[in-house]
Amino acid sequence: MRSVFVIAVYFFCVILLACLSAYPIYLASGADFERILSRGVVAFTVILFYPTVKLLKITDPAMLGFQAGPVGAILTRAWLYGMIMLLPVSGYFLMCGYRTWEPAGSLTEPVTVIIRAVLSGLIIGLIEESLLRGLLQTQITRAANALIAVITVSFIYSSVHFLKAPALEPLHTIHWYSGFNLLFSAVANLGQISSDDAGSWTTLFFAGILLALIRIHTDNILWCIGLHAGWVSHIKIFKSFTDRDNNAACATLAGDYDRYIGELSAVWIIGLLICWFIYTQLKPAAR
Repeated sequence: MRSVFVIAVYFFCVILLACLSAYPIYLASGADFERILSRGVVAFTVILFYPTVKLLKITDPAMLGFQAGPVGAILTRAWLYGMIMLLPVSGYFLMCGYRTWEPAGSLTEPVTVIIRAVLSGLIIGLIEESLLRGLLQTQITRAANALIAVITVSFIYSSVHFLKAPALEPLHTIHWYSGFNLLFSAVANLGQISSDDAGSWTTLFFAGILLALIRIHTDNILWCIGLHAGWVSHIKIFKSFTDRDNNAACATLAGDYDRYIGELSAVWIIGLLICWFIYTQLKPAAR
């Protein structure tokens, strides 16, 4: 139970510091308050991660799934698998007319887009997997069992993507407590996920289960980071070089969340999950 308490304090401190620091940063910079708050949550999640790990007496990175070995090779292979994994979804969107190729604006644009997508994917994968499949899954498994850990972490992983507070009015006055109001509103809105977002939530939930099972099967979180990074990179690159037609008959298969993941990707990821289950039953875990 101590580990659960430490993690709860960790998230409380992240929210507290992000909300309290957002106001003075807003006054000093004049930047978008919601953007400052969201970046603050990410920043303090990273900053407080190491102290939390120390409080939990995690002294070996392997306890979080960071195994010694060919880091670059594993990340590269996992990233390629993630990129390839979404090709059927993107291919279908192109064939049905929901997406059409958009020519690059310059010779350097493809290189810039790809580099940004890869870096963004790696950063997102590293942060989210270290926190969710690394810290949380490990501690919940110890406190309860692997099944509860997989389901709980996957639920959290899917739900946090829909933490969206109502947009601030242009003339809305920002106060020192505005950050708390926004976050509380975002949490309250989790119970009001629209039917258009149901496919996106389902996709992320089962994607989280797949990542959690890979974490267990390989005992190496680098596979989760690389795979996650590949998904993010694929979607960003694909969306950058295509235009969408919301009037296409298959447009409803892409959810409102990011206009990509939705009912189609939910069916696809569930199919992949079934294939993974069959694969792991036929082949012993690779340690």
